[in-house]
Amino acid sequence: MIYYFREGMTKHHLLIAFALVGIFVYQNVALAQMSSSSYLIRWDSVNTGGSDTGSSSSYQLRDTVESVVAGRTSSSSYNLDQGYRGGVFDQVLSFDVRAQNYSSVVSATALSSLTVTVSSVSGIAVNDYIVLIQDRGVSQVSAMGKVTSIGGSTLTVDSLTNSGTAPSIDGTNDYVYVLSGATVSYGTLSDSSVSTAIISFEVSADSASGYVIQMNDDGNLRSSSSDVDDVSDGTVSEGSEEFGARSSDATLTSSTFDTADSAITTTRQDVVTRGSVTMSDRSFVTLKASISTSTSAGSYGNVISFIASGNF
Repeated sequence: MIYYFREGMTKHHLLIAFALVGIFVYQNVALAQMSSSSYLIRWDSVNTGGSDTGSSSSYQLRDTVESVVAGRTSSSSYNLDQGYRGGVFDQVLSFDVRAQNYSSVVSATALSSLTVTVSSVSGIAVNDYIVLIQDRGVSQVSAMGKVTSIGGSTLTVDSLTNSGTAPSIDGTNDYVYVLSGATVSYGTLSDSSVSTAIISFEVSADSASGYVIQMNDDGNLRSSSSDVDDVSDGTVSEGSEEFGARSSDATLTSSTFDTADSAITTTRQDVVTRGSVTMSDRSFVTLKASISTSTSAGSYGNVISFIASGNF
């Protein structure tokens, strides 16, 4: 599953847009499936023989001996498969990407457990995904969650996924953004600050060995013969012409995105890894951009790709 993000900058203005270009194609399927917040039974069946899963380093085999009454019933919207391994058509991996929507910004003034006090709840709805940001900019601390209820001036979320440090909200340079849509805009870039944007992920992977998300681009942010340099010293700094990213996954072993602002290159690099079956697992990367006084005017752009794959 692949997501592309397109970026562009018109003199101190950077726009990132993405388009979904690769998905798992499947039909809505009704199965004998049981689930809870922590577990999922993909299917069950009545047999005269056994049902089991076998695996090797490269393959996984689910087998059943003689299920009874096999067949399919369908409508314009659903298929009902019964009998022998109807669930063979299930979706093994789901991958949702959501971008920080800059037009949805509201100030955050306090945080108590999973409840955020905000300046306004306008434009935010139950089931929206949000990112909460402490001290927006070069040293910001971020966390994402899904809105479960809205009060007069409060938002309650189901959890707050962060990179190991929870935000501390005091109302100074603290904000909430909705994670939605296909574009994020840095607004006006300045040589006295670092602009940021969050790209979030939610993955369910029916793989005993987990999954990996990788990121690459098609070259530097560029306009004709001019470009914005990739970060090379581990930190995107104000006043320097630099671009890079950092992951919320603090356990990476195959890249530096967990410990430093790192360059996005044309070679795929791991930004999130998991080692077991996961349901609705959340993470994010923070893109960071800065310019110098000598950054050339122009319309800059490149393409960033995110690829999620199961480990088998």
